[in-house]
Amino acid sequence: MFFLLSALVGVINGIFGGGGGILCIPVFKKLLNMEDKTAHATAVLVMSIISIPTLIIYLSTLSVDLGQILFVTMGSLIGGLFGFLLLKKFDNKTINILYIVVLIACAVKCFF
Repeated sequence: MFFLLSALVGVINGIFGGGGGILCIPVFKKLLNMEDKTAHATAVLVMSIISIPTLIIYLSTLSVDLGQILFVTMGSLIGGLFGFLLLKKFDNKTINILYIVVLIACAVKCFF
């Protein structure tokens, strides 16, 4: 079961170029009984690792806007560091509330 869910995460990430981590978190929490902060941090690590082959494929087909890559990468690195620092300060309840708010906001954005 865990292998199939992990494969689904890879498919989602491959199709959309991200988003698989959203599925990782509940899987890690429910199936592996991880604590909230551990599940979020582990999801980031897993998504980083599985994004490497996807990146290579996209680069080899020139499906990447190389003109913007430096700005996007720098912004993402700074944002990721800031997110890491915030994650350490929040309790599990706050993390779960923020996670749900972000998921709902993304869903609403996708519909409109």
